[in-house]
Amino acid sequence: MKTQALSMDKDGETLRTKTRLVLQLAAGWSIIEDATGMGIFLRMPQGEPAAYVEQALGTLDGMNRFISLTRFSPFWTKPAVGRCEADLRPETLWMLAESERGKYTLIVPLVDGPSRFSLRGGNHGLVVAAETGDPAILFPGGVAVFVAAGDDPYQLVAEGARAVQRQIGIGRLRADKPLPDTIDLFGWCTWDAFYKEVSADKVIAGLEAFEGAGVMPRLLILDDGWQNWEKGPGGEDRLISLAANDRFGGDLRALVQTAKSRFGIQRFLVWHALLGYWGGLDESAFSEYSVRTVARSFGPGLLEQEPRWNLRPWGGQVGVPASDKFAQFYDCWHAELARQGVDGVKVDAQAILESVSAGQGGRVALARESRKALEVSVTKHFGGRLINCMSCTAECAYLSESSALMRSSDDFFPHRPESHGLHLHVNAVAGMWFGEFMQPDWDMFQSSHQRAGFHAAARAISGGPVYVSDKIDAIDATLLQKLVLSDGTVLRADFPGRPTPDTLFADPTRDAVLLKIFNFNRDCGVVGLFNARHGSEQPINGTVGTKDVPGLDPARAYVAWSHRANHLWLCNDEPVAVTLTDGEWELVSFAPLERDFAAMGLADKFNSAGAIVSRTWQGNSCCLDLRDGGSFLAWSKLPPRAVYCDGDAALFVHNLATGRLQVEVPHGGSRSLVIQLG
Repeated sequence: MKTQALSMDKDGETLRTKTRLVLQLAAGWSIIEDATGMGIFLRMPQGEPAAYVEQALGTLDGMNRFISLTRFSPFWTKPAVGRCEADLRPETLWMLAESERGKYTLIVPLVDGPSRFSLRGGNHGLVVAAETGDPAILFPGGVAVFVAAGDDPYQLVAEGARAVQRQIGIGRLRADKPLPDTIDLFGWCTWDAFYKEVSADKVIAGLEAFEGAGVMPRLLILDDGWQNWEKGPGGEDRLISLAANDRFGGDLRALVQTAKSRFGIQRFLVWHALLGYWGGLDESAFSEYSVRTVARSFGPGLLEQEPRWNLRPWGGQVGVPASDKFAQFYDCWHAELARQGVDGVKVDAQAILESVSAGQGGRVALARESRKALEVSVTKHFGGRLINCMSCTAECAYLSESSALMRSSDDFFPHRPESHGLHLHVNAVAGMWFGEFMQPDWDMFQSSHQRAGFHAAARAISGGPVYVSDKIDAIDATLLQKLVLSDGTVLRADFPGRPTPDTLFADPTRDAVLLKIFNFNRDCGVVGLFNARHGSEQPINGTVGTKDVPGLDPARAYVAWSHRANHLWLCNDEPVAVTLTDGEWELVSFAPLERDFAAMGLADKFNSAGAIVSRTWQGNSCCLDLRDGGSFLAWSKLPPRAVYCDGDAALFVHNLATGRLQVEVPHGGSRSLVIQLG
């Protein structure tokens, strides 16, 4: 549906839309035209002379409920739902409100000049906070907020993101940036396997374990623990050398060569923090970068939620290179890593930057300088292979010109059972808005964990990378084979996974509502259903149907298949009931019905339809190209006359009563199927 722009009433004080959701605008704000014509921008006046300023924005009339994403820590976000402005938490990065008539309004705080803006709720409506990150840089006023309204929340978000990107004028949208070539490789990260006690010998032992299990990763991420660090003056850990530590013989070359030549690793990535290490750089070891010790100083919105952020968890001081030395620092380090055969980097603790920006132009200027330096270096030395991590900030999302991959949730915590449902919900809601700017990375998981299937199913439809952090003696090859193809790649869905319309404004971690996440595989849809409410023994009832996938053609008929229930059925307008107990999940794929035939894909993979590369018709024959072999599933009203695999006649089983057609296709690479019908 077409979105509708906002307009001013004659009194100049009320922003109204045809949706009847009304923003009563507080005094002092001015309106700036949106060049795309689908919303408006609001300029916040200068106000009091300070580096941190709050000002009332206004009140929303006719709001039924909202979904928002808020920073609960400097590094991570989580969803927050509510029914009035007072429910909006500090450090809110965007909100989507629904009116009583089922219409929608998007409100997004921006970055402009030296200032980063955020939303919060107040006693008398919405409040906007402006922050420069440097006591010497006073807030000068700026374009602070984007507002737009429409009938379709997904189209509203997509069009709103393009309007915001055009206004900010620096970064690019996800759709306009290439994804790194690691995105489709099944990966292994060393973190949960070894934590900071990782060594070259342990990495090789881990690869041997995967080899023995029969499922080999093609991407390896060497996480924290490989570097040289020492305690700094404030008790923080600081980097003292660009070389690997003694557990790696001071150089990664031998390990990288072994991983690639012996185990078939195609891409070897290493971890490092944005400022070198958790406590930054040692001043004496890196004097050429004009390193200075800076006391961390996060803004009021974060400290209100946790007053200890300036001290925990890594000490209160950071060794920070001069802003004009960032490019030299990254270029030197990445050149050395590339010389050792490293293919890319996972750059962590990025949001620490805003706490040490005083004296370096403030948080936005320092973010622009560091992002440009980082992305230029990664492009030069690693072909753009960068995972942004602990970077859930407006600066990373809006100022990234070339990098397109961002961790969108806090860590996978194996020993925190209450975290698993929240983990999925955070990532899905993050994909709703920030997924327009960056491809969300849902983090690793462990294949033998109690909730492994829960996480694996979610990763399969997340649209992001799939990698595990398995320990050497805990690799579930059976589960991994539902994700990984013969060539070590995964079946990745087309877009960032997002909540379905009926769950968009719910909190499935607390309410008796299933978390439902949808995605696409070309013209096929897929919905993941998850009981994300931890600790409740009561099952949760829900439904699933084609309306859960906005964008499926309503004029077409579809066939559905549920992975766990192994049920295949012709869809109609009525959704199907689903009941899940604590930690249970289900995946349901939808394929278009053509000539009384629907190809569901490989039934032994979680994202079954993702295995279909192309589907064409030649007369009465359906011709399919598949990514790999496996158990091919389709619905056919009548049995086929014949089935051919790579030109040879293939056996098939057809059940006339249910329409189920199954063909066992040999593994070992891409395959072509021809199914002669009629």
